[in-house]
Amino acid sequence: MRCYFMRDGHISAVEVLVEGSSDAEAIETSKTLFRERETIGLYEGFEVWDQARFVYRYSPDKFR
Repeated sequence: MRCYFMRDGHISAVEVLVEGSSDAEAIETSKTLFRERETIGLYEGFEVWDQARFVYRYSPDKFR
């Protein structure tokens, strides 16, 4: 699975997640990775994908 960090509606960075993790684990890992980068202010959100399968999209209201 991959976590795509978004800025201005485009992919700005990619983080490869642990192979074989469940959707829930991948989402929690992605939330942690985003929080670590959020202080930098480069990314507006993220999406988690398992190859061509959409798993999760960050919404600014979800963490606040």
